[in-house]
This record gives sequence, C-alpha cells and structure tokens, in this order.
Amino acid sequence: MWQPNTPDLQNDINSRVYHARGISRLYRGKLLDRAETMALLKYQPGFLARSVLDIGVGTGRTARFLSPLARRYVGIDYSQEMVDHVRMALPDVEVHLADMRDLSRWQDGEFEFIFASNNVVDAVPHAERLKVLSEAQRVLSAGGLLVFTSHNRRYRLAQSGPRLEYSPNPITEGIHVITYLRRRLNHLRVGRLRRFEEEYALLDDIGHDYGLLHYYIDADRQAQQLDAAGFRLLEVFDSDGRSLRDGGDDASSGSLLYVAARR
Repeated sequence: MWQPNTPDLQNDINSRVYHARGISRLYRGKLLDRAETMALLKYQPGFLARSVLDIGVGTGRTARFLSPLARRYVGIDYSQEMVDHVRMALPDVEVHLADMRDLSRWQDGEFEFIFASNNVVDAVPHAERLKVLSEAQRVLSAGGLLVFTSHNRRYRLAQSGPRLEYSPNPITEGIHVITYLRRRLNHLRVGRLRRFEEEYALLDDIGHDYGLLHYYIDADRQAQQLDAAGFRLLEVFDSDGRSLRDGGDDASSGSLLYVAARR
C-alpha cells in the first residue's frame, strides 16, 4: 500500500543498503554485460578521447573499460566504501564521493559522455530522478551522450515475489531455503511500499534479496522523460544487447539500456 512518505522511505531503505559495511564485496564483477558491450561498441566515438563522467562507479567495473579510452575520466559514487575501494584498486583513476542528484562541483557542459550503469538512477524517488536527468543535461556539452540502464516496467516478472528454488543436493537446498526466507522477510517489509503510478512504479525485486525499492518505467515513458529534460533518445537496447529501435518485444528484459543525446 502506498504511503504519503514513500519517497522518504525509498531513500532511507536504499541508502541503508548501499551504505552498509561490506557493500563493496557484493560488487566485484569485472565484465561488461551484453547491453553495455553492444552500446559502447556502437557509440564508441562518444567517449573515445573525450571527457567521461561515470555515475555509480561501484568497485570500478566500468572504470576499467572507460578510463583508458577517455581523454578525461571521472568516476563518482555516493558510497564512501565504494570510492575507497576504487582508489585502492585503481589509484590512477579520478574518483569522487558525490551524489548524482547534485553535480554542482562540475561546470555546465564539462563532460561529453555520461555513463550510469547497474540501474543506478532507479535508486531515488521520482522527483529526484528528474533532478538527476536535469543535472546530467547541465554538465553535458551539446550533442553529448547519456547512456544509462533502468528497470523495465514491461518486464513480465516485474511484479513477482520471492520463489523457492529446488535442488536435489540437500546442502544446496538448505542454502536455497535460507535465501528464500531472507527474501520473503524483506519482501514483507519493503513490498508494502510498492507504488503504481501512470508514469512509473516503485517495486522491490531480487536485487539485494528484495531489500531495495526500485523505480520501474517503460521505454515510452522514459523517452518522454528524456525529451522533457532536454535529451533526444537515440536507441534502446534489451538485456541481450539487441536494439529495440524497430519496436521489438522487451518483456523478457528486466532492465533496458538507453542512449540519449543532449540537445
């Protein structure tokens, strides 16, 4: 059931997870996913030898790919633990503790390419999400690219809850039961805050075992948000890295990757 203070609760719930001690251990991946790979290959001129801002840099997964190719690379994260991890693992990379909702330390048009992976823009409430788009538009130069991922409201399992996985191995099954119970408890706690609006939905999902409240939006509504923020949507990729330019089915993609140019 929606509560009047849902935006505040969304910030509180998500912030507690992303600022938890040991959070960096859950983000040790080093490879790009299919959608990121296809988009970065196709739009390589947008970041090659250009100024790049990487939002939600985490433990440096995307920094390893973007920083060697950029003229200037800047990574930001609002988790001190993530920033500290990158500074130790990639000492030559410029990384700052900063919030994507406030990029005031950077000037208008300072960057030519902004990358925001792992659905990072979905961690904040609706009004603040629009602020993120506004800030991205401000610090991008004319024609600069914004590439980001976002949860797909049309995903066929978007509203599903925790499910118990089965295994013939008793040890593995025991782990599955423990995981299911943790997810179920989180779902009972966070799922009550699910919210359904015409433009978007707030849903808990498998991310962090149903312990987060994420923003979900479909591609058509996202295109409208981008247009209102001063962007022109160029292309959308599904989770398999296929372009949806011709209106392909996206029901099997939990998230979509958007490429937009600043007008």
